[in-house]
Amino acid sequence: MMIRRLLHNKVAVSIGFFCAIVLLGDASHVAAQAVQTGPIPVLLRPTKTFPVSDQLLAAGKKTYTKECAPCHGVDGRGQGEAAYLLYPKPRDFVTAQYRLVSTWERQPTDTDLFTTISRGIPGSAMPSWAHLPEDTRWGLVHYIKTFAENPIKPNAVESESGTGIIKVPPETPYTAEAALRAQEYFRDACASCHGEKGKGDGVQEQFDDAGYPTRPRDLTVGVFKGIPEPQEVYRRIVAGLPGTPMPMSDWSYGTDAWDLTHFILSMSSPEQRERVEMKKFLIVAKRVAQIPEHPDASVWRDAPSVNLHTMPLWWRNDRPEILTVQAVHDGKELALRLMWYDDTNDKTAMRVQDFRDAAAVSFTLDADPPFFGMGEKGRFVNIWMWKAERQADMEAAFQDLDKVYPNIGIDSYPNLMRSALEQPTRHALTMESDPTFITGWGAGNIVSDPTRESAAEALHAQGFGTLKAHPIPDQTVTAKGAYDIGTYRVIFRRAFKGNVSNVKAGSSNVKISTLDFVPGQTVRVAFAVWNGHAGDRDGKKSVTIWQDLIIAK
Repeated sequence: MMIRRLLHNKVAVSIGFFCAIVLLGDASHVAAQAVQTGPIPVLLRPTKTFPVSDQLLAAGKKTYTKECAPCHGVDGRGQGEAAYLLYPKPRDFVTAQYRLVSTWERQPTDTDLFTTISRGIPGSAMPSWAHLPEDTRWGLVHYIKTFAENPIKPNAVESESGTGIIKVPPETPYTAEAALRAQEYFRDACASCHGEKGKGDGVQEQFDDAGYPTRPRDLTVGVFKGIPEPQEVYRRIVAGLPGTPMPMSDWSYGTDAWDLTHFILSMSSPEQRERVEMKKFLIVAKRVAQIPEHPDASVWRDAPSVNLHTMPLWWRNDRPEILTVQAVHDGKELALRLMWYDDTNDKTAMRVQDFRDAAAVSFTLDADPPFFGMGEKGRFVNIWMWKAERQADMEAAFQDLDKVYPNIGIDSYPNLMRSALEQPTRHALTMESDPTFITGWGAGNIVSDPTRESAAEALHAQGFGTLKAHPIPDQTVTAKGAYDIGTYRVIFRRAFKGNVSNVKAGSSNVKISTLDFVPGQTVRVAFAVWNGHAGDRDGKKSVTIWQDLIIAK
């Protein structure tokens, strides 16, 4: 455990090391010396207001349909295509029971909605949209308000009670006496749910207003739904979280609320709170003389890295918080290395109760990329995927089905490649088997192909439920993973020149390019990680938003 803590601290330090940034916007080609790896600066709060207009509503509807409807639904009722994969559930904009409010009426202001859209909501699958232009986010604010069955019109005047925006009084000092008072307030008003030490281990049988189970927040891990700044936390304490068991605490207004604010923030560190912020990064693929074949090759020591926050679609505290990404190229081939922490090495899926660990990278060349979750209809994304059990399949003597199920019965299939006298009495899949009777292999299924030399799969998708593998001749991506001391390192490699596959799109064939890479190019990339021990599989995973990969000249 001590080694893991040291490694984790090392990863966290690199966030600060690569903090010098040049904002590139949507330029498709850049000079290598013009960029450094790091987060793209964004504004979470508005710099000005954009009043509602027909033009802004039309723009908001367009953005909503593309980016929000997959989760919240076209009708805004929180029942989009992806909703079944998500917990907590997407917000129902019709009932308009918003959690993050700053008014006594417990209704959101436009600024509340803008800030939530910009930052996202840690502790849920709501990502950050801060990379969208400010006017685009304002269009979303005004458009989602049109779904509400009752108009959202809070009093916009600050006041100390009654109606309007909760006026935050001047911050009081957090003295030793204030800390003692806060501990008493917390024990009396908060500990029954959040636990004596704030670990969220109090009353567990809780439900929100929609009937979904909910749990008290573990205040020691730094996951705050709203911005974890003192003034914002103050308002959360006073206003509570509408629609949840978290009540309004208007009794605490003033010094008491400030004491509680300071006490609650002291339960986690600024570093913990920073790690859950979802940001968009520039990832620079450094040019090297030779592409490494192993994820622990020495070339990675000098490659720039970024630490991306991953967001479990089905939220849990036991998750890969940080995904460290590096990239290099030699002018002919691109390689990416992914590193993350996982306490268990799950590399078999032979039993029905087992799930394997995995990682994937999604690519698009579009400056305005499609929905980050598997693309969208008519807008394909290319995907490279590594699976732990695929690699184990290729490592001698591990994936022995007979050892897992010693009494298994196996059908014997004829092998037309052998004479009758040479037919085996017990079928075993070997390179000498006849693909005609090994149906998956014979049909060209890449999962069943015993000749594969990589644990990687090249796939494409254009929305939920459309994931398809490229034909075997187009499986040109290679991947290799390594695991020890609770850490995965996986390297993906592929030549710059891609292939073109004919795939079905409705009733017609569409040519799908696997992307051509060139030095100086900007490629949009997103990442996903599966933890088999936690039951991750298919759409249950931890993801990032789109990032910008710069292939240095």
